[in-house]
Amino acid sequence: MRMSTSVIVLAGLLFAAPAVQATSISVNLGQSAENYVLTGQGTDNPYGTYLNTQGSCVAGVSSTTCSLTGSYTGSTAGFTSGTYDFVTTYLGTGASPLASISEDPIGGANQDYFYFNYIPAGTTMYLQLDESGGPNYDIPIYAGGSFVGGFNVAYVSPVCGGTSLGGNPCEQIYVGQYMGATYTGVVTGSATFDPKNGSHSAKRAQVSSNFLGRRGMIFATI
Repeated sequence: MRMSTSVIVLAGLLFAAPAVQATSISVNLGQSAENYVLTGQGTDNPYGTYLNTQGSCVAGVSSTTCSLTGSYTGSTAGFTSGTYDFVTTYLGTGASPLASISEDPIGGANQDYFYFNYIPAGTTMYLQLDESGGPNYDIPIYAGGSFVGGFNVAYVSPVCGGTSLGGNPCEQIYVGQYMGATYTGVVTGSATFDPKNGSHSAKRAQVSSNFLGRRGMIFATI
């Protein structure tokens, strides 16, 4: 996963390159209703290290589901406009365990990009698209221990919080230097995927029923 202070290019774009074929589709993800949060770990200075929370999260009995929601647009028939829900699910009910590290150390050209260096077993990332007046889709982005699609997001007016940055500016690389510092903001972006990897309509109704309780609580907070 690569991410910058203004642009976050998630690991799917790097790790899933072999899976993105000529038949791939791209959609634009409008501003999310929820925040994307990086929490600094300060474990590999001068590189930035983080834990990634991808949206608003609700814990279940043995797993946690996080959602980023908003509207999308596209130029491919069947994927032109509607709403999206980017759903990340991981085992356990604590803070997000998804970990990342900056591509370069402080001063490097890519200091404000990062890539995932730890995604625990059992984690999934799905892009759920509800096409206006059309079908609904469940599209895997990360499943079975690997990326099968890609997406990128860009922060909109992020803010820093938590641990002091020691006089450094509010930038992603510096947040990663301090345990407990946070980099928070809503995001926009895009997603690229092979539609053959997803499911739609009747399958979506079945999947949605599994998330109904959690998603209802998430949507109620928007």
